[in-house]
Amino acid sequence: MFWTALTRILLRNRFAWLVTVAFATAFMAYQGTSVEMTYEFAKLMPETDSVSIEYNQLVEEFGQASNTVVIAMEDADFFQREHLEQWLELMGDLKAVDGIEHVQSLTEAYGLFVDSTTEKLAPDTLFKALPVNGEEEISLEARVKSWPFYKGILYKGDTYMAILRIDEERLYNKQIVPVIENAKAIILAWEASTGRDLHMSGLPWIRIANSNALKTEIYRTVGLTLLVTVVIFYLFLKSFRATAISIMIVALGAIWAYGIMGLMGYGLTLLSSLIAPLIIVIGVPNCIYLINKYHQEYKKHGKQIKAIQRVVSKVGYIALITNTTTALGFAAFILTSSENLVQFGVVSSLSILAVFVLSIVLVPIIYSYVSPPKERHLNHFDVAWLISFLDFLDNAVENKRKWVYGITSVAVIAAVYGVTLIQTAGNLTADFNKNKQIYKDVKYFEHAVGGVVPLDIIIDTKRDGGVERLSTLRRMEQLQDSLNAMPELSRSGSIVDFVKFAKQGVMFGNPDLYELPSRSEQQWLLTYLPRGLKDESGLANSLVTPDGRKARITVQMADLTTPEMRVLTDKVKRLVAQIFPGENFDVSITGASIKFIRSTSYLINNLILSLLLAVIAISIIMALLFMSARMVLISLIPNLIPMLITAGIMGYAGIPLKPSTILVFSIAFGISVDDSLHFLAKYRQELKANGWNIRWAVKSSILETGLSMFYTSVVLFCGFSVFMTSSFAGNQSLGLLTAITLFVAMLSNLLVLPSFLMSMEKWVTKKDLSENILDIYDSEVGPEDEE
Repeated sequence: MFWTALTRILLRNRFAWLVTVAFATAFMAYQGTSVEMTYEFAKLMPETDSVSIEYNQLVEEFGQASNTVVIAMEDADFFQREHLEQWLELMGDLKAVDGIEHVQSLTEAYGLFVDSTTEKLAPDTLFKALPVNGEEEISLEARVKSWPFYKGILYKGDTYMAILRIDEERLYNKQIVPVIENAKAIILAWEASTGRDLHMSGLPWIRIANSNALKTEIYRTVGLTLLVTVVIFYLFLKSFRATAISIMIVALGAIWAYGIMGLMGYGLTLLSSLIAPLIIVIGVPNCIYLINKYHQEYKKHGKQIKAIQRVVSKVGYIALITNTTTALGFAAFILTSSENLVQFGVVSSLSILAVFVLSIVLVPIIYSYVSPPKERHLNHFDVAWLISFLDFLDNAVENKRKWVYGITSVAVIAAVYGVTLIQTAGNLTADFNKNKQIYKDVKYFEHAVGGVVPLDIIIDTKRDGGVERLSTLRRMEQLQDSLNAMPELSRSGSIVDFVKFAKQGVMFGNPDLYELPSRSEQQWLLTYLPRGLKDESGLANSLVTPDGRKARITVQMADLTTPEMRVLTDKVKRLVAQIFPGENFDVSITGASIKFIRSTSYLINNLILSLLLAVIAISIIMALLFMSARMVLISLIPNLIPMLITAGIMGYAGIPLKPSTILVFSIAFGISVDDSLHFLAKYRQELKANGWNIRWAVKSSILETGLSMFYTSVVLFCGFSVFMTSSFAGNQSLGLLTAITLFVAMLSNLLVLPSFLMSMEKWVTKKDLSENILDIYDSEVGPEDEE
C-alpha cells in the first residue's frame, strides 16, 4: 500500500512539500550557474587507448599540434602596393591580439644568406620595401616565390595564407574565447574595409565557432521545445491550468538537470546540451498520464480528493517502472569507456528520475489546491476524430489482424534489406551545417591546399642524432615525395624542407638547389639546421626532438569519410613499411585524423554496446515484472520493430551509421517501452476486472490507455522534431530519426502488441499474467476505492 500511503503523506503535508521542492530547485539552480561551456575536444575514447597514447606523446615531444588558425585569401593582385599595405595592416593588428604568439605570412617570410662576418646562415627579409610600380611588383613576387620552402605553406597559386599560433595555455579553457573573438573582429573589419573575402580554419577557430553556435542553440532549442509542448498539450487537453502545471514541472526538471551537471562538475558539450530539451520532451508524458488519470477518475465519480488519491495509487507504480526503463536506456551509456557518453548517461538518467519525482509530488498537491476540473476540461476524452481513430485500431486488432501482420511483415522484410544498405561513415564536417561559413571555409582549404585534417608520421631512429644522418633524411624525402603525389593530401612538411632551405641559402638562393646536400656537403650544412636554435615561429622545433632522435612529418588530409580515411592511412602505412624497415626504425602514424578515425569507430562500438545493454537491462525489468519469458518476448518485439524500420529508412535514405544516428536507438528504445508497460498494466487490470476476457481487456486497454499513448507520442514526436531546426546536422538526424522511431513505436504498441495478445490467447496463459510484480500495482487499489 506504498502509493496510497505516499498520497496521504503528500496531501497532509502539502505546504511542506512545496517549500522543500522550492528550496531544492533554488539549490539546483545555484549549482547550475557553475556549468560552463567546455572548450576541450570531445573525449570519446579512453586515455589508455594506444591511439590516445601516441597522440599525447606527439604533443609532449613536439608541442601542441592544434594551436594554429589559418587565414587564406584568393588574390591575383596580392603583390600590388595597395593590397600589400592592406595585408600588412591586417597582420599588424593580428599580432597585437593578446593570446596570439606568432603570425607568419609571406610578408614576414625570409630567405637565407651566408653572413660574411659570422660565416653563418642568416635570415634575409624578403619584403624589404613595398613596390612602387609594376616592375617592382613583378620583381618582388619573383623573389618571394624563388623560395620553394613556402609553397603550399604560405601560398599556392593565387591563394595566400597566414598562420596564427595561439598561446597553448589558452587553448582548452574560456580564455581562448577573447583571443578568437578579437581576431574575428579584426578580420571582419578588414573584409568590410577592403571588400575582399578571407577564409578561416584551424581547430581553435572551428571549436569556438561551434561553441558560439551551441550557446545560441541551447536557448533556442529549450524555448522551441517548451513552445511546441505547450501548444500540443493545450490542443489536446484544452486546459490552461493543466498546460501551465505540466510546463512548470518540466521546466523545473530542466533546472534540476543543469543542477546535477553542476554538482557533478561536468561542463557543457554538444552532447550534454541536449539534456535539458530531452527532459522537457520526456517529462511531459508523465504529466499527461497523471492528469489524464485524474480527469478520468473525476469524470467517473466527481470526487476531487478521491480522484487525486487514485492518480498516485493507480499510476504511481507503473510510472516509476516506465521512468526507470527510460532512465536505463540512457544509463547504459555509463558503462561505455567514453567520458562524454558517461557524463551524458549519468546526468540524463538522474534527470529523468528527478522529473518523475517532481511530477508525482507536484501534480497531486497542486490539483488539491485548485478547483475541480470543469466539464470543458474533460471534453478531450470525447474528441470525435480521436475516438474514431481508436475505434479503427480496435477494429483492426479484432478483425483485421492478418492485415496487421502482413503489413508489419512487409515493413520488416523491407527494413532488413534497407539495413544492408547502411554505410558506416563520418567525417570531420559530417555534423556541420552545410550552409554555414565555417563549413564552406573548411571545403575552401581542402580545395585550395589539399587538406584540413592533420596527419603526423613520427620516425624514431633509435639513436640520438639519428635524424641528422643523410640516409634518414633521404628516406624521409622519399616518403614525402610519395605523400605529395597523393591528391587527398596537402604538401607535407618536415626537417628535410629546412635542410633544403638551408642549402638553397648557402647556394646564393638558387631555387634549383633547393635539395638535400650530397654526402660531402652534409657535415658543413648540418650546422645550420634549426635544431637547438631559437625558432620564433616554433615550426622547426616542432619537427625534431631536441636529442635529434625523432623526426616528424606533418601533412593535412582531405575531409574524407571514415572508410576513405582508413583506406588512405593503410596506404600510408604500406609506404612507411617499405621505406623505413622495422629493424632500424620505429614509425608511428598519429595526428587528429587518426584520432578521429579511432574515436568514431570507438564511439560507434560503444553506442552499439550501450544499446544492447539497454535492451538486456529493460528485458530484465520486464522479466521481473511479468515473471514470464513469453510476456517479455511479446512486449519486446513491438519495440524492436520500430528500431529495425528506422534502420531500414536510414539505409534507403543514405543516412550513414555515425555517432549521432546510433544514439537514436538507445534513447528511443527506452522511451518506447513505456507504452508497452502502460498498455500491459492496463490490460492486466482489465483482465482481472472482467473475468479474464481477453477481447474485452484488449478493447478497453486500447480505448483508455491508447488515448494517453497517442497524446504522449504526438508530444514526443513534435518535441524531438524541434531538434531538426538545429544548426548541427547530428542533432537534426537525432531529432528526425527519434521522432520517426517513436511514432512507429506508438502504432506498433497499439496494433502489433494487442494483436499478439489476441492471437496468442492459448499461448499466453492466465499464469503468465497473474503471478508477477504487477500485483503491487493492483493491490494499491484498496477496498475503500472499490466503490
